[in-house]
Amino acid sequence: MRNLKKILLIILIIVSYLYLFAEITIPATIASNDKIFSLKDIFPNIKNDRTLAFFSTNSITYESSMIKNWITSTTNIKDISFESTIITIYYIKEKNNEINTINNTEKFLKTYFEKNLIKDSPNATINDFELSKYMKDTIVSTILNLDYRRSMNNIYGNFLVLDDLNLKKYISFKANVSCFDYVYISKNNLKFKTPLNFNLVEKKKIDIYSLNMKPLIAKPEDLIKFQANRTIRKGEIIFENAVKKIPDVKAGQVIPVEVYFDGVKILSWVKVLNEAIIGEIIMARNEKTGILITGKLYPGPKLIINIGGNQE
Repeated sequence: MRNLKKILLIILIIVSYLYLFAEITIPATIASNDKIFSLKDIFPNIKNDRTLAFFSTNSITYESSMIKNWITSTTNIKDISFESTIITIYYIKEKNNEINTINNTEKFLKTYFEKNLIKDSPNATINDFELSKYMKDTIVSTILNLDYRRSMNNIYGNFLVLDDLNLKKYISFKANVSCFDYVYISKNNLKFKTPLNFNLVEKKKIDIYSLNMKPLIAKPEDLIKFQANRTIRKGEIIFENAVKKIPDVKAGQVIPVEVYFDGVKILSWVKVLNEAIIGEIIMARNEKTGILITGKLYPGPKLIINIGGNQE
């Protein structure tokens, strides 16, 4: 019995000896949960911790020889090897023990995308959202950029993110979206150049993302500013390209002109040669002199030409 105890004691001493003098391998990347790089980041169970460096950014890099000198000078550990000659330590902030699963990542990115989508289209809703199957397990720490394009109800895009190791990654996604809003529907057949008014149309709520053209967006009181640019059939959605603004001046119309030159204001009358709306450049003819002039059309309507004077 005594011999058995001696044998067990010898085995225990040998195992302890081998453990103490076994070579320790330091990985090429080390994670730290605070802004201080210390021995506990390398040896979590060490009793006497020692600060080795402070973070000024989210990562710091050292040669393995320098880290080996720190360890051997502050501990009794001597047999050390390294996976790489360059060791990088990353600062990874703890997130209250929250486990970032695939569902959390997808939900986080979907919420971010939804906020951006609503900025452009307040009535938009997401019917379906899916990340690339190759990137679903990425743990996202920061979103750097979002880029996407829409083709009717389908959206395709990419997130540029930083993962949990502070590495940049692109995560592609696709989504199915809708945007229900009111559009104008023609009550009757409208001929070319027919002026619009609220009595000629009715409003209907539809998914405007399902349309391959942009519908006319205008307040009811502003409909009188438009006219049909082609024949619009009864029950047809009125699209932007089916109408145009009614011109504020027409060819042959006589309007006043103001010319400013060297502090002098000259008033006269001209005949407009082309249709135009306020803000456009038009061509006109002075009926007395026959001179052709061009200028900007202002409310009034009137033509103003400034060639170096002061416009009041």
